[in-house]
Amino acid sequence: MKKPGVFTYVKAINSKTQVDNLTGYVPFLVNRAFAMHIDTIMFASEMNDYYQLSPQLQFDFYFHAIRAGRRFGFPPKVEEDDNLSLVMEHFQYSRTKALEAMRLLSDNDIRRIRASHNKGGI
Repeated sequence: MKKPGVFTYVKAINSKTQVDNLTGYVPFLVNRAFAMHIDTIMFASEMNDYYQLSPQLQFDFYFHAIRAGRRFGFPPKVEEDDNLSLVMEHFQYSRTKALEAMRLLSDNDIRRIRASHNKGGI
């Protein structure tokens, strides 16, 4: 008999269905899946503190603590913008401040900042 995949357990916890076979339960991946959602991140943090618990205890904790609901996928990765990192470096701004500044800067301003940071070389 084929052992269930990791996300079978995440789906079972989200839909509140019991699972008898926990042979494929990987605590790290289940914790990571629940850490991606705002309503379950604290539960995942708690399970990270108690990593030594058996898979059955971890599954039971999640099963009884988390409300049933639909939680799909991982949040998209933030794409790094070269202009953003340039503005952050030039003005020594945080990412949030640099995003605000990017709305105010024209393309010509960005070109001048890029030219001032040109270090030369090959």
